[in-house]
Amino acid sequence: MRTFLLLASLLIAQQSIAQTAAEYFNSAIQKAQSGQMNEAIADFDKCLDKDPTFVDAWYWRGVAKAAIGQIDDALSDFERTTDLDKSYAQAYLTAGNLYNQRENSTGALKNLDAAIKLQPDNIEAHLNRGRAYANLKDHEKAIADYDMVIKADRTNYDAYIHRGISYRKMNQYDKAISDFTEAIRFAKMRPEGYVNRGIVYGIKEEYENAIADYTQAIVVDPNYSDAFYNRGIAYSKRDQHQDAIRDFSKAIAINPNDKESYLNRAVEKLILGNKDDACADVIKAASFGDFKRAIQMRNEICKQ
Repeated sequence: MRTFLLLASLLIAQQSIAQTAAEYFNSAIQKAQSGQMNEAIADFDKCLDKDPTFVDAWYWRGVAKAAIGQIDDALSDFERTTDLDKSYAQAYLTAGNLYNQRENSTGALKNLDAAIKLQPDNIEAHLNRGRAYANLKDHEKAIADYDMVIKADRTNYDAYIHRGISYRKMNQYDKAISDFTEAIRFAKMRPEGYVNRGIVYGIKEEYENAIADYTQAIVVDPNYSDAFYNRGIAYSKRDQHQDAIRDFSKAIAINPNDKESYLNRAVEKLILGNKDDACADVIKAASFGDFKRAIQMRNEICKQ
């Protein structure tokens, strides 16, 4: 009889602990949903103190930590999640995406491979694994992943953009232009398709087409500094040096740390014979640390 009562008491105590962990978990989720990430993490901590095997708490604490920039701790939580449950595909996927953001392609591939093994049709996992392969310059494998995404979703803008970039880096320019054109067709009010297509037109020395695309990107997003910078390059190739200077100046106004625009504006000014103004830009470009071209130009032309 006493043994029965003891077992009953232990069962009740275990249920109480589980309920308390669940209560902390639910409280943490509510706080996270309202943007109170630090408070949510504190509740996840209490949940895991009560039940260290609470898999969802490990995962969602990682999500909350990632949201406030605690990336290393978040990755540790996702690893703990998959240690406890090797079928937790979302943990592999989220970790893979974080590794991609940190440009740790090896870590990304490890996790995204695991996610895809569990969920072979997961579009997000294939898209992000493609990015990891591309970062490793394995563009054939990247393209295979983007192909899978586009086969599943013919309107996937990001897949067309990334596949187009991989085709460009493989010197398959017509395929790249085709992909950027498809991206534009599905999202006319996003500038990346125009800018990337413009870059390929520039490589092909079709500067009029390049300028038209950069101009359209600027219409869509007047604060897209890369569009001004690249249009400046195209204008320079056409010997429209004042137009180039205007665009580099606009890129600098949007992004005052754009050392490439300072240096390119200096080159345009030198071509027009404005050495003093050019040197002011060269010196500014050289001030951005390890910028060898600017430092060399400063030493050779501006004697500083």
